[in-house]
Amino acid sequence: MTRERAIELIGIYGKAWEDRDADLVLSIFTPAATYFDPREGMKTGHAEIKEYWQSKVIGSQKDVHFKLLNTWIDGDVVIAEWNVLFIDVTRNLSIDMTEVAIFTAEGELFSSNREYYRSIKTAV
Repeated sequence: MTRERAIELIGIYGKAWEDRDADLVLSIFTPAATYFDPREGMKTGHAEIKEYWQSKVIGSQKDVHFKLLNTWIDGDVVIAEWNVLFIDVTRNLSIDMTEVAIFTAEGELFSSNREYYRSIKTAV
């Protein structure tokens, strides 16, 4: 995967998060992709990833602001660091999250994503 393509896909990921669009996020993953969130566990395939996004992102977040900070590529591995700000509507908290995601590329899409993050939470 080229650096340009990786940055394009991560940009789509950020837009999907900001727009809270589960279908858009699926467009960057292969149909059998895996998606790991350390607090939610492993999701496999488009159906599980979409369910996770509908519950976690669409169902509990608003006012999302995504900013890509760094991107590294080594063969089929893409590592991205970003900052995202959002309101967690279920807990009434403002979240400032710094995250590192490790993607594996397969052709022009991602076949896996592993997320690791740190959040600062403040009352809204």
